[in-house]
Amino acid sequence: MPMTRAFRHAGRASNVTSANPGAAARAVSSAYLSRASRLKAAALLTLGAVASVTSAQAALPTTGEQRTAVLLVNFQDDTSRPITPTDARAMVFGQVSDFYWEASYGKTFLSGDVHGWFTIPVSRGTCDTALFAREADRLALAAGVDVNAFDRVVYVMPDNVCSGAGYNSGADTLPARTWLLSNNLSTRLFAHEMGHNFSLLHSQSLDCGATVLGGTCTASSYGDPADTMGGGATPHFNAVHKDKLGWFAGGPAIATVTASGRHVLAPYATNAAGTKALRVPRGTDPATGLPRYYYLEYRQPVDFDTVLGGIGNLTGGVQVRLGGPEQAPELLDMTPGSVTTSSYDDFRDSALAAGRSYVDSAAGVTITVVSADANGAVVDVSVPGGGAATCVRSAPTVSLAGATIAAGGSATLPVSITNRDASACAATTFTLARSVPTGWGGTLGAASVTLSPGASASTTLAVAAPTSAAAGSYGVGVGAGSAIGSAHTANAAATVTVGAAGTLAGSVSTGKSTYLRGETATFAATVTSGGSPVAGAAVKFTVTAPGGVATTLSATTGSDGIARASLKLGKAKSAIGSYALRADATAAAGSATSTSAFSVR
Repeated sequence: MPMTRAFRHAGRASNVTSANPGAAARAVSSAYLSRASRLKAAALLTLGAVASVTSAQAALPTTGEQRTAVLLVNFQDDTSRPITPTDARAMVFGQVSDFYWEASYGKTFLSGDVHGWFTIPVSRGTCDTALFAREADRLALAAGVDVNAFDRVVYVMPDNVCSGAGYNSGADTLPARTWLLSNNLSTRLFAHEMGHNFSLLHSQSLDCGATVLGGTCTASSYGDPADTMGGGATPHFNAVHKDKLGWFAGGPAIATVTASGRHVLAPYATNAAGTKALRVPRGTDPATGLPRYYYLEYRQPVDFDTVLGGIGNLTGGVQVRLGGPEQAPELLDMTPGSVTTSSYDDFRDSALAAGRSYVDSAAGVTITVVSADANGAVVDVSVPGGGAATCVRSAPTVSLAGATIAAGGSATLPVSITNRDASACAATTFTLARSVPTGWGGTLGAASVTLSPGASASTTLAVAAPTSAAAGSYGVGVGAGSAIGSAHTANAAATVTVGAAGTLAGSVSTGKSTYLRGETATFAATVTSGGSPVAGAAVKFTVTAPGGVATTLSATTGSDGIARASLKLGKAKSAIGSYALRADATAAAGSATSTSAFSVR
């Protein structure tokens, strides 16, 4: 019998009627399964993660292989084709499948094929998704494609009189159906609408004016700029969504905070080990009567989350949302009111930055971001009745910078180490070790450092290349450990590049970044070889004015390896604007070029 399911899209309520296929047994039909998808399937089968559905009353699984049929459909009075079968196949079973594979931490992907085009006997002036499906399914069956053999069906159609670009049947129909009516198809549109068929609601923002939470608040359906189910351009689903889908099960971890203490959040998008999200209880949701939580996650501009890198501070701190079972996620603004002209733009800097705290006095919860870098975020959480904080050990953060040297040369590389233990832990002595290529010299500035939780220390690794070292890149490293064992083991690697024999290194600078007309601009070029200054090198400075007129100055390096020159700027004739500066150095050891710039006003 027909099934009607209400759904929300673009801020409105609608109804979609779709036929329940009632398939009791469903055969796997994967006409298109890429090599990558086959590898994914093998991995999931190995893990026993592929689930099958044998009842039309059961909800579709959100892990494992998602058997998907894509039907390209147009109208009797509009036979346009906004996408080719090849491009549709690449988008759905390439980009969209890759998105779900990555966002699920390798737990789900799409397989299947693209079929059509099919021209249905329906006018583009009609908006009836159930009719579209019925007619398209009939034509597909005549062509040998039974959509009832699939978990999910996507109908790709030209734009028509329907007011929305995407519609869906929700997660309770089998197969789950998605309709895309657009001449501008995108990975984000596919992923968003299929998210609804995975049972996901829109990812909202909660704007409470000048406060983070409290008073009069407005929820915006698409207000979350860091989620594909919100206004994001295909970043990961947030932790509320992934928790609902079961994508944290079996790792990576989500941790429920039941006691006050320190936690380390690993970068959210990667599949590396670590805690990806924290769930902090905040009472009961009055609308559902179900538990409500703060969800904390730390996003970095990597993989599908790369799109967040240029958006406010979304990758510079910890994102905080409210959510729970059967609740739409709500992103909270940790810097409320920073933009008053647009609520959506106000949430572009909604993350809680390092050094800042959020206090919910009503719930007795305090969240403090102690530090945040490329390795993760350290967060202190205080909860009511949390009792004495417990000591939770975490691997320290170790960083090491590289350098470029000549054969026989040396360099001193900066090293830093940070203790990421919970605040309840005692100070720890970390023993340091170094790794350099065979035949190289390597000396650490300190054999060990003692650090309290959250504290950092700096030291150095001095490396020296033998004169016989061939030009190329060489790996060096620093490791840290303690008596605690593997929980305190961390390593950092860097590259030391040995330049070709005779290669010079040069840099050029100006006395000031901005000069006034009539002043004298000063320039300095530093020339080295193997880290040592080169005396007697001939340096040609070329100063190019905004209009393209170039002035050339010559100088010779002294014993300090520095050549100096100056240029008198005319009071009336010198052009106003940006000047380019170039220094070309020549010596017996070779040549080097460096550039800089300054301005005149």
